[in-house]
Amino acid sequence: MDYLLLLRGINVGKNKRVPMADLRSALTDAGLTDVRSYINSGNLFFTTNHSQPIAEKMIAEVLTNNFDFPIPFQIITQPDLLAAVQQAPSWWGIDSNLRHNALFKLPDYNPDNDLWLNEHVTADYDQIKITPTVIFWSSAFKVNASRSFYAKIAGTPLYQQTSTRNYNTTRKLQQLLTEN
Repeated sequence: MDYLLLLRGINVGKNKRVPMADLRSALTDAGLTDVRSYINSGNLFFTTNHSQPIAEKMIAEVLTNNFDFPIPFQIITQPDLLAAVQQAPSWWGIDSNLRHNALFKLPDYNPDNDLWLNEHVTADYDQIKITPTVIFWSSAFKVNASRSFYAKIAGTPLYQQTSTRNYNTTRKLQQLLTEN
């Protein structure tokens, strides 16, 4: 099975440095095949004949054994990623004056975050579509960016329990996973 591995919160500034070459090597040594990465922000692809729970356990062990800080992650099968991206709303990614992100829900995601988000989102500056695995979010980017609720979620449980990719990265990940 082909998978996408999303790591959260790595290689941001000087914090939580994870060299992709080292990680690819460690994942390969653990038994995953065709391990490759896309950009330096924690997007990796791999193939394995193991079940998803076994692959998750293998990745957790690699991350724990090779890095001295916790790295939240999510693995997504090729069919699940394609199904998730198909749920994107028609407005997502269209207006170049807006910021367009996909917030991938991590395994520890609390479904109460969906209700909290719906109660707090700023309709004048944000558009969201919440799906079971991804939150598609378009928000004010340059003009009125500080009024967007997206600008206020850092540090919240919702933020801590998701791994964000922008529109272009999400589409590229979709493309790369289908090319394998």
